[in-house]
Amino acid sequence: MESRLKLFGHPIHTMVVGFPIGLYTTALACDALYLVLNDAFWFRMAFWAIVFGLVTHLAAIATGLPDFLAIMRERNPARRPATSHVIFGVSLLVVQVLNIAVRNAGDLPAGGSIAIPLIVNIIAVTLTSVQGWYGGELVYRHLIGIEVPESSGAGKHKDKKHH
Repeated sequence: MESRLKLFGHPIHTMVVGFPIGLYTTALACDALYLVLNDAFWFRMAFWAIVFGLVTHLAAIATGLPDFLAIMRERNPARRPATSHVIFGVSLLVVQVLNIAVRNAGDLPAGGSIAIPLIVNIIAVTLTSVQGWYGGELVYRHLIGIEVPESSGAGKHKDKKHH
């Protein structure tokens, strides 16, 4: 199934999703650097990476929603992984809003412990990974967002094991 939103023939959702993935992962790396270096700069950078990750996450949702709705409308076999992809994406959005809330606008919590923000961040990156896995299922197993010529036969050998 071709993507509904394209720019110069390329799916926009695919172009956008790298930003929240990279920013959320960067936030966790910044938390790790804070733990090692004990420099509040890294805690603040994690905060801002999450903020910009949320903004780009909303863009990813906006650019992926037309494809999701088309999958549901067409009763496409990709419905189950698409629904899981969306559920994990919305869950991730909620967790990242919580992550922002526990980060005190980028200022270190009283006492300097970042245990709660770090745990929330680990949960967020785990959700990011699972959501990405379902996104991969959509693209590689169900050919969502891929222009496939009818004569190619692509997608007709799904789930067959090759020896």
